[in-house]
This record gives sequence, C-alpha cells and structure tokens, in this order.
Amino acid sequence: MSVGFIGAGQLAFALAKGFTAAGVGAAHKIMASSPDMDLATVSALRKMGVNLTPTTGRPCSTAVKPHIIPFILDEIAADIEARHIVVSCAAGVTISSIQKKLTAFQPAPKVICCMTNTPVVVREGATVYATKPQSSRQYGTGIKTEI
Repeated sequence: MSVGFIGAGQLAFALAKGFTAAGVGAAHKIMASSPDMDLATVSALRKMGVNLTPTTGRPCSTAVKPHIIPFILDEIAADIEARHIVVSCAAGVTISSIQKKLTAFQPAPKVICCMTNTPVVVREGATVYATKPQSSRQYGTGIKTEI
C-alpha cells in the first residue's frame, strides 16, 4: 500500500505508525508533507523511514486541521484524477464540501471522510468512515481494510 498525508502532525504520525505496526504499509511507501519541517512529529516520522516533503505536490489523505482543508483542496484539486480517492480525517468537514471544491477539475471526485482516533497507533482504535455515491462501498471497504 502506498499512502500520502497532507500534514505531518499527530494524526499522520499515529496512522503511519499504526500502518507500519500492522504490516499494511511499509514506512518507505508513506509520504507526509509539512511546511514546518522542525516539528517533533516530522522528526519521528523521519526516524520511522517515512518520506517527507515541505510541499503537498500530489494527492493524498488530509491530516490537517479543518480550517486548513479549503486551502489544501485549492492546492491539490488540479492533480486529482479519476483513479484517486481523497480521504479526509478533518472533523466537521463534509464530503459534499470537499466534492464541491474538487468538481472544477474532476467531475465525480471520490471522497471518503473518516473519523479515526489516536489509539490507532497501538492498533486498538476505531475508525468510522462515510461515503457518497461517487465513492462507492468498494472504496470504503478498501479504506477500511487498510486502516
């Protein structure tokens, strides 16, 4: 599995650590971006072997604060292709609001919102996800399997 995070804070760290501990993703196949490369979590991700970048550069899972989502979507919208699934972990950000931002570039973007909790780092957490018609159950099931 290859995954990328827009954001390299606590959520990205918890998910990356959980993915690698569970054996569903190798650290070298994980990418995280952060404009602040001096964060403690950036250092921890680097030590795990996660690839880091100061720019978003390509579509990935959003692991940033909810108020940052519109700006991130503006940055990545042109790079979203039909094959991509946008996964948001931002509380209070709806699937519809994300799809609305992306439809200027992709007529039917696949968006999944999930609410994860930090205990995923010890593989004892729970994640709830929601989809809409463009992001059929098969995509949700795939995300469920990976998380």
